[in-house]
This record gives sequence, C-alpha cells and structure tokens, in this order.
Amino acid sequence: MPSHALYDVLYIFKDIHKVVLEFAGELDEDQMVWRPRGYSTSIGFHLWHLARESDFLKAIILERAPQLGPDFGEPKEIWENESLAGKWGFPTELNATVGTGLTDEVVATLPIPPKDELLDYLRRSYEAVEEFVELLDERYSTFDGVDEEMKKKLQNIRLNLLVFLSHDCRHLGMMECLKGLQTGFGSATEKRKG
Repeated sequence: MPSHALYDVLYIFKDIHKVVLEFAGELDEDQMVWRPRGYSTSIGFHLWHLARESDFLKAIILERAPQLGPDFGEPKEIWENESLAGKWGFPTELNATVGTGLTDEVVATLPIPPKDELLDYLRRSYEAVEEFVELLDERYSTFDGVDEEMKKKLQNIRLNLLVFLSHDCRHLGMMECLKGLQTGFGSATEKRKG
C-alpha cells in the first residue's frame, strides 16, 4: 500500500523561494558581491547557483523523463535560451555548469550579474520549478494507473525535488551567515530585535 507524504512539497518550495527572494531583495549591490578575506563565495554567487540549479533541475528531469509529455515543457534551460553565460561574461567552458564542483579559485573569479538581472533569473527559475511541481502533483498525485517504470521515475523525481529543497535551505543559511558577517545581524538577530 503506498503511503502519501503528510506535507505539500509545492507549498514548501514556494515558501523557501519566497524567503530567499525577500532576503536577496533587501541587499544592496555591495552586499551581494562581498566576500570575507580568504573566502571564495559571495551572496551573489549563492543566488546565481540557486538560480542555475533550479533552472537545471527542471530541464534535466524533462530530459530524463520524456514520458511526462509535452505539457511539462521542453528540457531547455533559461540559461541556454537567453545565452546568459555570454551576456554576463561567464567563461565559455563553464556554460553547462551549475556551479557544483568548481574550485575555489574559479568560483572567486566568476562574475556576479547586476542584482536586478540576477534576481529576475532566480525568480523565473523558481517559478518554472514551481509550475513543474504543480503540474506533476495534478497529473501524478498517486501512482494509480502508471506502470512500474514510470512509478520508479516519479519516485526518483520526487526524491530529487526533496533534495533540492534541502539544497536551497543550506544555501540560504550560507547567505544569512555572509550577511551577518557584513552587518553584525543575521536573520534570527533581526527578528528578535524587531
């Protein structure tokens, strides 16, 4: 007998995405690019990475599960469609990467796009994943009527979605720490103060 989760993955995605976007919206350009001495990543890098990972997630799922059908869209990333690597001056050899597995030296040299452009990319990447999850939940709320191969694919997709929720939370924590190092106030401190 299948067991159903007692939580709503779409709601949790929307919640963490809202928190990340609100957090980022409060930053200025200098806070976005600041890095502690000897540290390779900035808040801007983490935001770019979250946008790339979300953009990549939807595209790779669609590429590996074409059985989902055309209603789910094409397995193409915003990053590719809009040639953002070239627009923002990313090294061409990094065009396919999402920021995972890069050395600290390479990460430290990556350009951080202007805040409004970066947040627009992040917002649209998040929206695309949310729309995907919403359609997935509508079409496949249970495993009724799906064969074993599709059931395994759906289980794998849902597992990956949960991994990405955790991933976003970890990066939010890193960004809050970086903000706290700059301002002396992290998100928990600010809430107690207010």
